Amino acid sequence: MATKEQAEALKQQLSRRVLRLPGVSGVGIERGAHPDEYEIVVHVEDDNPETRARMEGELGGHPVRIVRSGKFKKL
Repeated sequence: MATKEQAEALKQQLSRRVLRLPGVSGVGIERGAHPDEYEIVVHVEDDNPETRARMEGELGGHPVRIVRSGKFKKL
């Protein structure tokens, strides 16, 4: 887990690479189990092993939570 500032910095660092991966819909920051802890959340269209394996290479060992949320649509 990270502070809000650490999570924002990590998101800034990783977002471009991760968003280029097929099947990734979005990258965000959400509160963790405690009010002062935050985590990186990667939204994917479907949770397939190939997408997960590619993502792990781009994340450089940083822990993230993966959420299957489908494809995002621009409004």
